[in-house]
Amino acid sequence: MYSVLEKIRSFFQKPLPNFFFPISCILFAYVVIVNSWVTEDAYISFRTVENFLNGHGLRWNTYERVQAYTHPLWLFGLIFLSFWTIPVYYSSLILSWICVGTTAYLLLSRSGKKGESLFRASWILLVLLISRAFVDYSSSGLENPLSFLLIVLFLDKAFGLEKKCGSADVFLFFLYLSLSYLNRQDTVLIGLPFLLYLYKPIKEKKIQGKWIGAAVLGLMPIILWSAFSLVYYGYLFPNTAYAKLNTDLTVFHLWPYGLDYLENSFRWDIFTSLSILFTILLLPYFIWKRKFLEAALSAGVGLYVLYVCSIGGDFMAGRFFALPFVACVFLFSEISPPYLPKVSVLFFVALFLLNQNSNLYITKDYIRLRNDGEIQDEKGAYFRSTNFLRSLRSKEFPTHGWAEAGRKFKKTPKDQDKACATINVGFYGYFAGANRKIVDSNALTDPLLSKLKSVSNWRVGHFTRNIPLGYLESVSSGQNLIHDPDLKVYYDRLKLLTESEDLFTKERFMEILRENLGGNRNLIRNSGPRSPWVGIPEGFGCGLGVGY
Repeated sequence: MYSVLEKIRSFFQKPLPNFFFPISCILFAYVVIVNSWVTEDAYISFRTVENFLNGHGLRWNTYERVQAYTHPLWLFGLIFLSFWTIPVYYSSLILSWICVGTTAYLLLSRSGKKGESLFRASWILLVLLISRAFVDYSSSGLENPLSFLLIVLFLDKAFGLEKKCGSADVFLFFLYLSLSYLNRQDTVLIGLPFLLYLYKPIKEKKIQGKWIGAAVLGLMPIILWSAFSLVYYGYLFPNTAYAKLNTDLTVFHLWPYGLDYLENSFRWDIFTSLSILFTILLLPYFIWKRKFLEAALSAGVGLYVLYVCSIGGDFMAGRFFALPFVACVFLFSEISPPYLPKVSVLFFVALFLLNQNSNLYITKDYIRLRNDGEIQDEKGAYFRSTNFLRSLRSKEFPTHGWAEAGRKFKKTPKDQDKACATINVGFYGYFAGANRKIVDSNALTDPLLSKLKSVSNWRVGHFTRNIPLGYLESVSSGQNLIHDPDLKVYYDRLKLLTESEDLFTKERFMEILRENLGGNRNLIRNSGPRSPWVGIPEGFGCGLGVGY
């Protein structure tokens, strides 16, 4: 019995053979490419990209300045690639592949820094492929791939501070944190616990001045972007943040939905969920062993998951667990017990190779309309219409009804100055053209609706607002025709922020100050009972179907 256990132990402690490496690389590239797709929500950002390249500025509707995107850094990456006449659909995929490939390389290179062979680290690629959340959001057109890359760069620098902690290292530490913030603000939660780790070396080395200077320099991207956003848009934060967080819903309303999101991940993506849970549960062990960097990573992952639950999770299954999973893989590569590679291979075979529903066996005709209450398999819903392989054979792409409705309007516009409203603005907004005035009832792209209370029958990630009487007529005519007297005053002030041609007037700066300090709250009546959704006003639908 003892000899059998020794043989098993010896087997698991032996490194993977070198031939695993090229096989893993080819398999990783294949799975990422054939699973490449773009979600409908990404086309909200794509419209801003097109408007910017066509000289309209960083706008979604060309008549108003509204930050309808959460990811400035990702957006500028799309703008850079699209500038070279690459269609924005392919720009998003190319940028995703670059970010995911670089992320994988950096994770593999951690083994080389510890004196191990790069070829022995192929298990990392296999572990990444097991995660449905990682593969699903290694593309999608959203900012996830760049978040993966930035969190690995940040963690690599944070863990390096234990050996080398000069001013340049502190600068890069805060620079990567800043870039993560500019890519998506909530991702910095994973990095916040590392700030506590910096206190001790700063105190011991007594060079606070140099370090503070380096830190401020590293934080300059946040400072500069915030200043630009405040002057250009009139707000420090994206309109999407106001739309999803300014709903008058408390944590007590949202927390049950966040727990449902967590439960869904355990049922639909067990490996990702167990990896995150295991990382969080290791926190007391790391503290006991005085492994403070590992403890900071564990605490950061836990803090991020708590935040996701507190906002009600999301309607896209797995999207917000992909990033903490990548952080977990970094941790696994750092502690790297000798049995981990062989155990990873066993998980890979059981959960990926032998699983007929895994991402390995996907085809261009894949469709999987899975719904779990408020949560949807977003990739399953849109993959058949937007996947990379199908795009190579289609003249007009994506092949989706909402995109067709947009193309139809652009070809034969009717009442072009008349605004329309819908709750699905991605495909339609992009393909209907820059001049189409569109009001988003979910308020992601609308500065007025994002300040109003959501309807009583809201859905996670879709905090719909009822459209005030006269608002669509106001957008259509350019005149203030809103019926509510207080809201009418507020709309005039809002137009000063978002539509005035001159950005640098004293009147506008005073209004920016009043708006951001809450001086207009008395004009927005959000204290009454929440009302149900009444639908799009008659005659103002965008023509996407019943209710849209």
